[in-house]
Amino acid sequence: MNYEVNSNTLAIIPSSSGKCKVLEDKKSYNLNKTSLRVIEHSCEYFGVSFASRVEGSKRFVKTRYKTPIVIEESSRIVFFPVKSLRGKDTMWISYNNIIEYYPSHVKKGYTVVRFKNGYKLEIDVSFYSFNNQYLKAARLSSAVADRVYRNY
Repeated sequence: MNYEVNSNTLAIIPSSSGKCKVLEDKKSYNLNKTSLRVIEHSCEYFGVSFASRVEGSKRFVKTRYKTPIVIEESSRIVFFPVKSLRGKDTMWISYNNIIEYYPSHVKKGYTVVRFKNGYKLEIDVSFYSFNNQYLKAARLSSAVADRVYRNY
């Protein structure tokens, strides 16, 4: 199954070696692809290579590590990696679908993310690290919005 990230995609979560789970607003899918491959395929589906998206994002956000990317520009779909950008087992989160996030009160070093549909996801990453990733994605989203706005 080929899957393209869309505005309903909340997160792409590695599940086992070479596989991932895609969470959407109302359903989820288990795929026989890595989370990175789903992101790469989605970029290609919308007409731009993953490498080009990463390079473009680096110029906008001025960052070299864990760079957020725009999957589809007209809809401003922005995703960011929770850990290493190139890691096949990294989780990718939709910037656009986050309502709030906060440190887990149950597990030290974890962050809880609440999405627009009310779904909560507890992630094995510190609040500090997650917040940095979220802010990078916000800067990227803002830069893309400014560029689109200027062209009208």
